Amino acid sequence: PPEPPEQLLAGPVASVLGASASAAKALLRSLWEGDVEEAEIEDKAFSDCRYLSCKNVGLSLRLRPPGDMGRVDVAFLYGEGADGYSAYSAGPLPAGLAWGDRSRGVVLRLGEPSDKFGGGRIPTGIAYETLGLDVHFQNCSWEDASNPIKFLSLYVAVDQSLGMCAKCAKQAKFRCSQCRRCSYCSSACQKEDWARHKEACASLSACTSMAPARSA
Repeated sequence: PPEPPEQLLAGPVASVLGASASAAKALLRSLWEGDVEEAEIEDKAFSDCRYLSCKNVGLSLRLRPPGDMGRVDVAFLYGEGADGYSAYSAGPLPAGLAWGDRSRGVVLRLGEPSDKFGGGRIPTGIAYETLGLDVHFQNCSWEDASNPIKFLSLYVAVDQSLGMCAKCAKQAKFRCSQCRRCSYCSSACQKEDWARHKEACASLSACTSMAPARSA
C-alpha cells in the first residue's frame, strides 16, 4: 500500500482542530474575500454540538460541546455546489487530493480505507481514521468507480497503536476502561463483546492493579 502523507493538513486549516469558537470565527473571516465585517458566518447550535460555517469559503467547523467552552473537533471542506457551498480553495486539500479526483483514484492514492459508509439511498464515503480523514462522495453506488468527491471531513487521527477492534476488526478508537487491554471501534461493539470479554476483563484488571508501579 502507498505510504501515508507526512502532513495531512496544510494552509489556513492546518491548526484549526482544537480551536475555540472565537478563533474559528476569526479563521472564517480571514478567508472571506470581501469586507470582513460583512462575512456571512452561519452559527447553528444543537444539543450536542455547534457548527460555524461560511458557504462562500467552502468551510464548516463543528465544535463540541456547543457552548462557549466548545472546541473544533471536525473541519468540513466542501466541493463546488455541495449543499450550496463554494469550493474550498484557501489552501491545498489534505493528502494531496484535488476536487477533480474520483473514488477509484482516491483509493489508489491513499490505499484501502479503514471503514466505509453509505450506499443504497445514501451517498457513499470512506474513512482513513489513522489519517484523520473521511472522503464523502456525491453518488450512492459502490459500483461507481468515478464517483466525484462532495466534501472532506478532517479530525484528529486515531492512534494506530490501539490496533483492531476485538469485535469487528476495524481500526480501534479506544480501550476498555477497566482492563486497558482490549480495544474497540465503538461503544456498540464493546457492548456486543461484553459477554465474551467480561471474564477476561476481570482477570486482566486484577493483574493490572497488582502490577508494581514503574519508577520515574
